Amino acid sequence: MSAPVPTPMPERATPAGSCPVVNYDIMSPRPVLAGIGEMAQLREASPVYWNSFGAGFWMITRFDQCREAYQNPEVFGSDSVIVLDPNPGYRWIPTNVAPPEHGRYRQILNPPFSPRAVARATPRMRELCDRTIDAFLDSGGCEFVADFAAVYPTRVFLSIMGLPETDDALFVEWVDTVFDAFTDPEGQARTMAAMGAMTEYFIGVVADRRATLRDPESDFVSYLMTARYEDRPLRDDEILQMCVVLVLAGLDTVKSQLSYAFHHLATTPEHRRRVVTEPGVVPTAVEEFLRAFPIIQDGRKITRDVDFHGCPMKKGDMALLLLGAAMRDPRSFPDADQVDLDRAVNRHISFAAGPHRCLGSHLARAEMAVALEQWHRRIPDYRIAGGEPVLERGGAAGLVALPLVWDRS
Repeated sequence: MSAPVPTPMPERATPAGSCPVVNYDIMSPRPVLAGIGEMAQLREASPVYWNSFGAGFWMITRFDQCREAYQNPEVFGSDSVIVLDPNPGYRWIPTNVAPPEHGRYRQILNPPFSPRAVARATPRMRELCDRTIDAFLDSGGCEFVADFAAVYPTRVFLSIMGLPETDDALFVEWVDTVFDAFTDPEGQARTMAAMGAMTEYFIGVVADRRATLRDPESDFVSYLMTARYEDRPLRDDEILQMCVVLVLAGLDTVKSQLSYAFHHLATTPEHRRRVVTEPGVVPTAVEEFLRAFPIIQDGRKITRDVDFHGCPMKKGDMALLLLGAAMRDPRSFPDADQVDLDRAVNRHISFAAGPHRCLGSHLARAEMAVALEQWHRRIPDYRIAGGEPVLERGGAAGLVALPLVWDRS
């Protein structure tokens, strides 16, 4: 399986028609939340743009239009989901698979990530969360992204997969290296090496389970080996693709989402106090953090020529669903720029929508809720350390680093 390295795309003349044209840099790091104002200006001026950044791609900025694209996979296809990589040399299952084949794979993958399965895993999540906090609690500070946000969801993932917890450092390093490609084009060789090492790891796991099948209830690869795609068992290459895509889709996303949530709580004392004193607010807080700080910026590949809200999209074009703008669309969310922990109606699409809605949404919600609850029981008051600006990564949303400190007493 090849690494997600951007593939050069032929230059294309600026599309004709009434659609506005911008050059909006989606790759460069910027101060945290600085992009909110930029995206708001784009959203309020037009629902769709041609973005001439890189080789060029469409950009959809409003909630209704993003949801419409998600719910129309016949036009907004998933052959590629990275706008700077329109012709990938890989095919992830189920990410790059179209209906109806996609639905057959999802029938296999859904049960281990169902609400019931996540509920069974939640006590173990709490244990792993507490053990992660134990490592730095008494020091009075940590680099939140590296010390907690990267480690805790990795340990949860390994537990659910039935893989050794001692391999957590391997997975943290692989995921960090793969996503460095978004901000460090010179690091593509390292990215390919990390993808290769990850694939070799799962080749070894698959071979081990072929030799000695384990309990499918507690071992994910063994579960896949007992599953059937229509009238046949899954092939090894299908199992490998599923495992790798779960790593890439599940670890960096939760890490990044936690980084925004804790940055907000570190800088908003009244909300932090509510999470501490009113743990019942955590479920709605999780939904609001997902809405206000969406970290998925999905790409879709146009499958046929289409006029989309006055813009002439051509077969093979890429389109970016700019959820950072859409989730703060005042047409769909009252007081959209306010982070409201009591927002009762919150129909965000931060986990996407339509057939490709995120497989791990229930797990991600539970991981976030457990992190908020366990952390604030043990570290109720904290702040950002030092005077250096907190930066967002380019390309893949998330914070570069978040140094937090607290009184050890």
